[in-house]
Amino acid sequence: MSGSWVLDSEALSQVIRDDRTMAVRLAVARKRDVRVALCAATVIEADHDGVHPARLGWVLSQFTVLPVDKASARTASGLLKAAKLHGHKYAIDAMVVATALDMPNRPVDILTSDPHDLSTILGVHLDTAKHQGERDASKVRVIAL
Repeated sequence: MSGSWVLDSEALSQVIRDDRTMAVRLAVARKRDVRVALCAATVIEADHDGVHPARLGWVLSQFTVLPVDKASARTASGLLKAAKLHGHKYAIDAMVVATALDMPNRPVDILTSDPHDLSTILGVHLDTAKHQGERDASKVRVIAL
C-alpha cells in the first residue's frame, strides 16, 4: 500500500453522486495503491432519503469502513479537548480525524470540504509539508475538495 485516504462526509457524498472530479481522484488512488477508508459515522452523515440504498451499498463496498469503538471515541474526545472545541458540530469531524490517525498505511490524507475545522482538530498531528518528500509519516495532511 502507498498510504491512505480518509474521506469525510462531503467526499463520500461526491462519490455517491458520481462526481467526475472525485471519480478521477479515486482512479488515481487505485493506480497508486492508496487505501481509501472512512469512519462509520461518516456514512450516517452522508446517507439521507435521496441516496439510493443499492448505490450506497455499492459505494461502501469499494472502501474500508472503520467502526467507532471506545478507543477511537476517546481519541476523538481528546482531540476536541486539545483544540478547545466541543459539541455535535465537531463530533463527526473528530471521529474522522481519529480514524485517520489510526490508519496503519502511511502517509495519510483526509479529503474534506472543511479543511479549517479538520486542521484545527488535528492540531499537532497536522502535516504542513509543502512537498511529498518532506512529509512526516506520523502526521496527517488535509486535502481540500
